[in-house]
Amino acid sequence: MGKLLLDTDFPGYVGGIVMVFGQPEIFDRFNENLPSGKRTWRDKVSPEFIGAVSGTGRPFYNRMITGALSKIPGLVENLDAGASVLQLASGGEHGLAKLAGQYPEVALTGLDGDAYSITLAKGTVADAGHSDRVSFVQSTLEEFTETEKYDLIFINISWHEARDIDLATKNVRNALKPGGYFVISDFPFPAEKEGLRTIPARVMSDIQYFEAQIDDQLVSTETFVLMLEDYGFEEVDLFIISPVHNVIYGQK
Repeated sequence: MGKLLLDTDFPGYVGGIVMVFGQPEIFDRFNENLPSGKRTWRDKVSPEFIGAVSGTGRPFYNRMITGALSKIPGLVENLDAGASVLQLASGGEHGLAKLAGQYPEVALTGLDGDAYSITLAKGTVADAGHSDRVSFVQSTLEEFTETEKYDLIFINISWHEARDIDLATKNVRNALKPGGYFVISDFPFPAEKEGLRTIPARVMSDIQYFEAQIDDQLVSTETFVLMLEDYGFEEVDLFIISPVHNVIYGQK
C-alpha cells in the first residue's frame, strides 16, 4: 500500500489521485455548479489543485518513458541520436525531467496553456539538472503553430482535453518533421456501451466525474486511431500498457 500511495516512481502510483480528491474543486465546486452547468477551468482553480492534477500523470509517465516508447519501431534510435521532442500539455510534473534523464541527447520543449504549470515544471526540470536541454512555450493545443520542427510530439493523458481536437491534430502534423512520430498516451476508453461494463471501464468512467467539470471527454481508442489515419499519419498502431492505459502512435 505504501508504494501505491507514496512511491511516485512506482508504475502503479495512485497518490496523485488521492491528492486531487482532497481539493475543494472536486466536490464542493462540482456540486455548486451542477444545477447551472457552469464549468471550472484551470484559470479558476487553486495552485494546489493544479499541482495535484499534475501528480496524477506520474504512473503513466513511469510506464511510458521507461518501457513503452521502446515498443514503437525506430523511435528509441531517434531519441538516442538526439531527437527534437515536444511534449504537449506538459503540465507541472516530472514527465520532461524523466524523459531528459532517460535520453540524455534529446532537446525537449514543453508546451502548456497554464502559466503556473510551466512554473512548476521549470522547477522540477531544474532540480533534476536538465534546464539546459528543456525549454517551455505557453500555448493551447489549438494555438501553437510550428512547421517541421520536431522528430517526436507526444502527449500524456491529455489529448482528450483538446477543445478542437481536429485543429490540434492538424497543428501536430504541421509541426512534425517528415517521418516524425506523434504518440498519444491515454485511457483505452471503449467505443461501445457494452465495453463500459468492465471494471477498468468503470474506473475510467469515474474519472469522467472530474472531466465533466472542465468540458473534457473520454475519447475512445478507435476514435484516436481513425483521427490519425484521417489526417494522413502512416504506420498507425496501438498497444495496451495496462487495463487503463494504452498508446496510439503514427508517423508523418
